[in-house]
Amino acid sequence: MKTQSRKSPKSTFGWAGTILRVDLSSGKISKEPLSKALMTSFIGGRGINSKMLYDEVTPGIEPLSPENRIIFGAGPLTGTLVPSSSRLTITSKSPLTGILGDSNVGGRFGPELKFAGYDHIIIKGKSDKPVYIWIDDDDVELRDATHLWGNDTLETVRTIHKELSNSRIQIIAIGPAGENLVKFACIMHQGMDAAGRTGLGAVMGSKHLKAIAVRGTKGIKIAEPTALIKMVEKLQKKLVEDPLLQPFSTYGTPSLAAMDNQTGILVVKNYQQSGEYEKIGSILPETLAKQFITGANACFSCPIHCGHSYEIKDGPYAGERSGKVEYGCIGSCGPACGNTYVPSIIKINNLANQYGIDVLEYGILMSIAMEWYEKGIISSEETEGIQLNWGNYEAMIEMLHKIVKREGFGNILAEGPLRSAKAIGRGAEKYVSHCKGLTFSLNDIRAMKGTALSHAVSTRGADHLRGSVYIELAGEALMSPKEAEARFGNTEVLNTTSYDKSIPTAYYQDICTLADALGICKFATEYTMTGMDLKDMSRFYSAATGIPMDEKGVREIAERIYTLERAFLVREGITRKDDMLMGKWGRERIASGPLKGEGIDHEKFNKLLDNWYTLRGWDRKSGIPTGSKLEALGLDDVASELEAMGKVK
Repeated sequence: MKTQSRKSPKSTFGWAGTILRVDLSSGKISKEPLSKALMTSFIGGRGINSKMLYDEVTPGIEPLSPENRIIFGAGPLTGTLVPSSSRLTITSKSPLTGILGDSNVGGRFGPELKFAGYDHIIIKGKSDKPVYIWIDDDDVELRDATHLWGNDTLETVRTIHKELSNSRIQIIAIGPAGENLVKFACIMHQGMDAAGRTGLGAVMGSKHLKAIAVRGTKGIKIAEPTALIKMVEKLQKKLVEDPLLQPFSTYGTPSLAAMDNQTGILVVKNYQQSGEYEKIGSILPETLAKQFITGANACFSCPIHCGHSYEIKDGPYAGERSGKVEYGCIGSCGPACGNTYVPSIIKINNLANQYGIDVLEYGILMSIAMEWYEKGIISSEETEGIQLNWGNYEAMIEMLHKIVKREGFGNILAEGPLRSAKAIGRGAEKYVSHCKGLTFSLNDIRAMKGTALSHAVSTRGADHLRGSVYIELAGEALMSPKEAEARFGNTEVLNTTSYDKSIPTAYYQDICTLADALGICKFATEYTMTGMDLKDMSRFYSAATGIPMDEKGVREIAERIYTLERAFLVREGITRKDDMLMGKWGRERIASGPLKGEGIDHEKFNKLLDNWYTLRGWDRKSGIPTGSKLEALGLDDVASELEAMGKVK
């Protein structure tokens, strides 16, 4: 169907200025201008996505229903010369958690979408047959994807490239996991970069949307190009020379394994051990580089180039090649499962990418299932002979196939860790460490109280990417007491186990929120204890868009986004009682390593929550933003709705 469009706004800087809407039920495609109010109040990317989701998805909607939306959004810095400005946020109501779900992906799709002239795509409805969306600058159409249904993500990319006679077209697609509505199915970019978390591949599958392909030639207008280039050169130099980021450039994110093991936060066998992993040698970055890494690759405009290519040269998986293997796969499918055979981890990574499944959630799920098996909660009879012993990578691979195809016990596990545990019963749930239904097991967060808080109050469930306070681990090695005092009002952020962390937690949450809204990678920000701070972000925003902005201004926008997301959760019934760490996180203490004996003191943690709620302007008793806070942030309509629902007084 031919696209319909309303009059576009006058020339904008940074933003492309257009929202693309697709109704898969009717086949209608339309365009509308991106309003100035959205730009200035929510910036873009995650910010505008969350606002649109709040406005268009009413409470109680089933995530896999046609009424749900899936929204793709780039930020005003996406596709510019700003280092690591490749990011795209994908947002929907999550089929895994039932609350706000979003995921973030790099590569080149986000920049290409901007080059085609669009900041956001909003998709609703359900097609009668499989389709994909083809965006060629101003021309947008739905194409039949019946022949692609059942294909893996790599096959899908190759076929679309051939059909459109252009191998440079950027494509995001789902695999069989999304088609079969696996609750932790993901969305893959070019079959290599994953928008992994919260199961958004299943949302695309429920809508019969196989892929989106985009080609853009328009470029992006910058308000103050000379000023921007000067800031880019300065930041580029800082990132390239930063000793903290050099391991990422040399080895990729798997370089974190050595540090996590040394500091005592490496998760082994579903939290049975933390750090001091006796078989760490097999996954040390130097080992990976010597035996498997063949080269480096980078996302758009990124000097860090943390992606690395892998090849298995011998053994049962000889010949397997992978464009990227992240620490999310190495950690969750390795030590967390007691697995030290790296070729099997690379094989699992490839299968997960091709099937379109969140390899982090899958690895966590396997580690939990292996403990269920060890404790006798599930038996080989239930798993149809698959012996889920620690380190049994062949069983892991076999179960992966069954999960994606929803066969046998795999059909239960396809619902995700928490839903699977509830279906199994017999005490299985206490082995699932989660918050609001989302799990995470790369780091043992029980000793790091600020990071534990950020996981507990995250607006998409347990999440290291919503504001972890990693400075807790480094202490004075990276920040002096004088600097800590100036920034946070005290030096407690330098004490790993201190509960006085509400202020730094809010700070790093704002850093992460703004990175997602602007469209930049968190590795280029202070999230990783280096890179852009809030003042830098405000300056890049001003130079790109021409809108004057300071640190106070961007922090207010970050707070508005975070508070709006909380309001979405509140409409779905989330309150203070849900801001707790469940499973082993909340019940047990660290069993080994330099942080042995540490755990969550619930009285102290509740006081920390009180302080954080007060700082955010939320009601301490309910964990719900107050009406006065919502109004102060310009969210009067949200305040009125929550008041009408009896949520806010």
